[in-house]
Amino acid sequence: MCEDEKSMLHYHDLSAYWEEATSIIVYIHNRSPNVVLDEKTLEEVFTCEKPNISHLHIFGCHVYIHIPKEKRAKMEPSRKKGNFIGYSENSKEFRIYILGERHVEVNWDVTFHEEETFKRSKDLECDLET
Repeated sequence: MCEDEKSMLHYHDLSAYWEEATSIIVYIHNRSPNVVLDEKTLEEVFTCEKPNISHLHIFGCHVYIHIPKEKRAKMEPSRKKGNFIGYSENSKEFRIYILGERHVEVNWDVTFHEEETFKRSKDLECDLET
């Protein structure tokens, strides 16, 4: 396991999901420019089109999954809190680790709260510098 994976998992307290972290690193690597390929991505070389990266999100960031009215009782919450841990291999859905239930769900109706994660990572950098 590389240092990036170790720090990413430790920081987000998701050490049980090292396989997910490895998968997302490969996913991002395949969509990143490469010097050997004249600053093209692997996907671009094979498809002759630049990949869309607007769906990329911060690993481990807080998310809320919307629960439709049909799947909940009247007084139950309308969302579940979790952490983003990857992308579905079979669809355009996201893989979410549900905090209280300790399992992974695949869902597309997700609200990301990356600003919280970004703020925490900036605070961590400041602590490392001192």
